[in-house]
Amino acid sequence: VSPVLRQDDGHALLVGIGGSGRQSASKMAAFMADYDLYQIELTKNYTKVEWREDVKKMMLKAGVEGKPTVFLFSDNQIKDESFVEDINMILNTGDVPNLFPADEKADVIEKMQQAARASGRKIEATPLSMYNFFVERVKARLHIVLCMSPIGDAFRNRLRMFPSLINCCTIDWFQAWPDDALEMVANKFLEDVELEPVELRESCVFLCKHFHQSVRKMSEVFFSTLRRHNYV
Repeated sequence: VSPVLRQDDGHALLVGIGGSGRQSASKMAAFMADYDLYQIELTKNYTKVEWREDVKKMMLKAGVEGKPTVFLFSDNQIKDESFVEDINMILNTGDVPNLFPADEKADVIEKMQQAARASGRKIEATPLSMYNFFVERVKARLHIVLCMSPIGDAFRNRLRMFPSLINCCTIDWFQAWPDDALEMVANKFLEDVELEPVELRESCVFLCKHFHQSVRKMSEVFFSTLRRHNYV
């Protein structure tokens, strides 16, 4: 994830089931690159209006303020398919049509004139050129990380409807956790538990790993027998 975020116009599509470490890896990568992390706060009354305001905030942060920003978005935050449509547009063009009303767009253009002078760029001082400069900075500094689950038809349908999710993103599949990762997690959760002697602690770590792996194996048997998925 980290090398993707360090590229201009670098976006990632992380595919895996919940708990596979997609968001943790993204947050770690953003921290390593010293990028701002932006996530929406989903509430019961969250609508397209609030969504558009959030999109404005992250685009202004990247385009006007010039701060490298990671927008972390998961499929369980999709309350309306128009959210994905807007993301598809940002991935493709760096902009969302009719996002800013006239007064806000004029304010963006004014601030971009100051940014152009500060950067030493020789850009024609027209509203169109200034707004294109804003979009250019958004594309370079805004990095979108999408966390999606392959379960069900929704994922397949979204990829078909919004091709930029594939064409403009680096796709990373999160597979089953390896042995050493399971052992590290078990050790972390057991570090404050008094377990003596050392052999007892090692046995507990082994059991934690065994529980996880045995359930995953039985889930494969369950699928082969009943053709029903159980995700671990």
